Amino acid sequence: MSGFWEKNVIDVLIAIPISGSEVIYYEWSDNTARVLANIPVGLRASTQRFPEPCIDISRDKAVNMALQLGARWLWFLDSDVIVPPDTLHRLLAHNKDIVGALYVRRHDPPFNEMLRFRKDGQPGLQPIRDGEYQDGELVECDAIATGTMLIKTDVFEKVPPFQMTIDGQPSRPMWFLWTAYRLPTGGSEDFSFCMRARQHGIKIYCDSSIKARHMGPVRFRPSGSNQTQIE
Repeated sequence: MSGFWEKNVIDVLIAIPISGSEVIYYEWSDNTARVLANIPVGLRASTQRFPEPCIDISRDKAVNMALQLGARWLWFLDSDVIVPPDTLHRLLAHNKDIVGALYVRRHDPPFNEMLRFRKDGQPGLQPIRDGEYQDGELVECDAIATGTMLIKTDVFEKVPPFQMTIDGQPSRPMWFLWTAYRLPTGGSEDFSFCMRARQHGIKIYCDSSIKARHMGPVRFRPSGSNQTQIE
């Protein structure tokens, strides 16, 4: 008799991180129901929410569950990102180690959440701006946000996690770690993961034909014509 606790019982874990006091919008819930109804036929998928005070802990718990279940993919579907219903099917079709949809940072001014390493001699990342890519193409980049990120789980075998310590003693490792206040060139947990993956030869892609909306008091979306817009 098989059970959910056994390995290789699913193909993809759909992880919904929820951090702090984040609000779940009805529009997101309604759209996510359509997304889950469009899971490709024959794909064994499980959906799990990961509520935690800190987003990096939430994401890392999702990684560990995906590995424990023997899933082939981990798909993050953040509770503030609205995607087209066929997004998972389209991301899987690329067969890439790490790939995601295009959306923008809730920032004034907003910027695309696909980035490359800076080329001006300074450390860190800079956004790939509108006009610097062909709209609709699969864009190779150095970092994307995690809100719609699809990851092959064998990436976590190729990319070593950050090793945390408590009082000088090894603690549990973390693949997603908010390093902004820990390292001189640190950043958010998604970009830190991507930079570490790139350092170990993993390529990262953004499908700019899949345009997602970033929810909040003000909603941000790519326009589809290389113009970032605020709703």
